Amino acid sequence: MNQKNLFKRSALAAAVAIVSSNVYAAGFQLNEYTAAGLGRSFSGEGAIADTAASGSRNPATMTMFNRPAFSIGAIYVDPDVNITGKSPVTGASTDASNIAPSQWIPNIHFIMPLNDQWAVGASATSNYGLATEFNDNYPAGPIGGETDLTTINTNLSVAYRLNQHFSFGLGFDAVYAKAKITRTAGELLPLKTRGLVSEDTEAAKLKGNEWGYGWNAGILYEVDDNNRYGFTYRSEVKVDFDGEYRSNLPQVLGGTGGQTVPGALTLNLPEMWELSGYNRVAPKWAIHYSLAYTSWSQFQELKATGSNGQTLFQKDEGYHDAYRIALGTTYYYDDNWTFRTGIAFDDSPVPADNRTISIPDQDRFWISAGTTYAFNKDASVDVGVSYMHGQTVNISEKVADGVPNYEFQAKGTAMLYGANFNYSF
Repeated sequence: MNQKNLFKRSALAAAVAIVSSNVYAAGFQLNEYTAAGLGRSFSGEGAIADTAASGSRNPATMTMFNRPAFSIGAIYVDPDVNITGKSPVTGASTDASNIAPSQWIPNIHFIMPLNDQWAVGASATSNYGLATEFNDNYPAGPIGGETDLTTINTNLSVAYRLNQHFSFGLGFDAVYAKAKITRTAGELLPLKTRGLVSEDTEAAKLKGNEWGYGWNAGILYEVDDNNRYGFTYRSEVKVDFDGEYRSNLPQVLGGTGGQTVPGALTLNLPEMWELSGYNRVAPKWAIHYSLAYTSWSQFQELKATGSNGQTLFQKDEGYHDAYRIALGTTYYYDDNWTFRTGIAFDDSPVPADNRTISIPDQDRFWISAGTTYAFNKDASVDVGVSYMHGQTVNISEKVADGVPNYEFQAKGTAMLYGANFNYSF
């Protein structure tokens, strides 16, 4: 086995995981920006306009608010992702349980109507993110390790009502992205016999944090008070990481000997379109639905460069566009209580032969329920819960030249719990 090639593959796996983690978020978009949306599987989000959170989804909906509105909350994501397999090198188990730790996703939103035609708004949410963790002594360390991506999307937007039917909105997005990737040596048996490394030796560590910028726009068409439709667009955001790279492998083997060196990687967060509808079909009943489309076909290769502009690695990805479809219903019980539910399907953009265990991407189904309790005409609380079920998938990953691919089976589910406090001034 060529150990330098093995090291380079460890570095490549780390960089691939940064982008793959956003694939996870696109195929399974981090919609978690409000508890009310969570309770209906985020169906009809571009047209409902029931809380201040709607301004971050479709800025045109801000014209439906006749007084200042505020919403703050968080969603707790509790995943259960498990990997099973055996090492092709030693036959040892490569099983790993609960590789995705639980996460809190906070959100805050504000809408200020200026007059009958104009409104402005601001929000802070997260549209992309992921964390997976394997033990330091995991046998397949070069493709396991730790993958952690966090993004914060701050948005300023403005909306204009043209007439009783049409409203338009435009927003500016500033996205802060922070990534940390580590990989360990794993089963580098020839190296271990020479006493140079052990299974938990850090083979690759890549970290960085940068800002990226984009924009979003929306249209709201109100047929009447009970029927409306929304179209939203969110632009691509390009984040140019000028980060730090380090490896504890000796330099003779292609590592950095523990020294930190600069490296650059461009992270493309894809553009997205969404069509939404809301229909009050009875005095106490409404249905709502959405179709979201994310342009992951723009991502065909992964390329990283060194400080001198040299290509460190390049990998073909061949991702395809992904969609999300959701349907839900709301029951307006009385002035205090509102109940909602929804179902959804998330399409994975990752071809089967490009899956990784760091992000075992898969199609997922949602089922959700939630409620709102209004204390009075000014204050209310939303709660929501969703169950996400992922399909079982097979993964085949190459670790090094001359070594058979590691074969895995992955399955993931998740429970999501959310709460938001809303207040109108």
